[in-house]
Amino acid sequence: MDSECEDPQFCTAGPRSDLNGMTLPDWVDSATKEKFEIRSRLAVLARSAQFNQKPLRPEDVFLYPTGMAAISAVARSLAQSEEDSGAVVYGWPYAGTPHSVRTSGFNRFTMYGHGTTDELDELKSSLASGTKITVLFCEIPSNPQLSTPDLLHIRDLANKFRFIVVCDDTLATSVNMDIMPYVDVTVTSLTKIFSGGGNVMGGSLMVNPASQHYDKLHSLLSNSYEDLYFPPDAMTMAKNSRDFVERVHRCNESTLRIANLLTTHSSVEYVNHPTTVSSAPIYERYRRENGGYGFLLSVVFRNPGSAEVFYDTLDVWKGPTIGTNASIAIPYSLLAHAREGDWAASHGIPRHIVRLSVGLEDFTDLKTRVNRALHRVEQWEEERKSADPDGTAASGCAIL
Repeated sequence: MDSECEDPQFCTAGPRSDLNGMTLPDWVDSATKEKFEIRSRLAVLARSAQFNQKPLRPEDVFLYPTGMAAISAVARSLAQSEEDSGAVVYGWPYAGTPHSVRTSGFNRFTMYGHGTTDELDELKSSLASGTKITVLFCEIPSNPQLSTPDLLHIRDLANKFRFIVVCDDTLATSVNMDIMPYVDVTVTSLTKIFSGGGNVMGGSLMVNPASQHYDKLHSLLSNSYEDLYFPPDAMTMAKNSRDFVERVHRCNESTLRIANLLTTHSSVEYVNHPTTVSSAPIYERYRRENGGYGFLLSVVFRNPGSAEVFYDTLDVWKGPTIGTNASIAIPYSLLAHAREGDWAASHGIPRHIVRLSVGLEDFTDLKTRVNRALHRVEQWEEERKSADPDGTAASGCAIL
């Protein structure tokens, strides 16, 4: 590569070559077959079991380099589609989602971060008073609270006030949940359990062919779409996802059993899992006949110090991603909300929450690792109690 600069001594010049005679790598302009395979797989799995729903086609699926790129793409397209545009994020999604939506160009942005019925009523009152929104974004279930939005209620509001519903189903997966009758667009981070391998990134966006906004959405997205999905990434993603359904079911079972194990421990204040949170009945409304509850849970201990001991002792991979074939844990709030811990805590994400993504390990082995970490918590709490029998010392936790 040649550079241009005012002072020649700082210029660089690459070796001369004949670009016309250059041999391109085999993967350039390739992976057409693999990209079609991915889109077809997503379309088939997302098909609703309700008889009156149109099946998705591969043409209704758009691929992106990441899940956040898919969310940004639909947000930008909708923000630019109206002069007076507004967006709502309902519930507590992954930290990047509200930031992405907020900066996409909407005239108004509102976040209802608790995801409660009261907040839906508040939104309804706002809409009834004349406030207009273009789109509502939500996540099913939320990360890391694992709460489920009332999509039926949201759909009723969307039909009445004519806004678009975009739902991120990365945690639930289309294997477990049948949400297409209630949403206009589904976005998914393929980086997570769809791949599982932890060695490739990707995202998808699916437009519901039964949506009353289908023509508008498909046209907007098609006009702005550029296929930037790197061919070798598509090849890897297609290969990794061929056993997607099998892996989801296996992770469903192990995660549920780990959640039940943690829930019964005396040191645990509560566990976030689709079956343990207050929205559990709502999850059941959208769960497929043979669907489960996903691969993610989070746990809050009664003592912040216990959370530190549990996390440090838990013998699994540590890192910020989820959905990997190997279990992986993270002190979620400390990383995702490092500069906004108080705000996150006010929305039910305490600083000492530990998030665990359950992988494909043998359950007996994984259970042993969790029990070992819980036993160490018991030891630490007993040691602390012995050192301070009156309980007068202040509670401390180094990671906080």
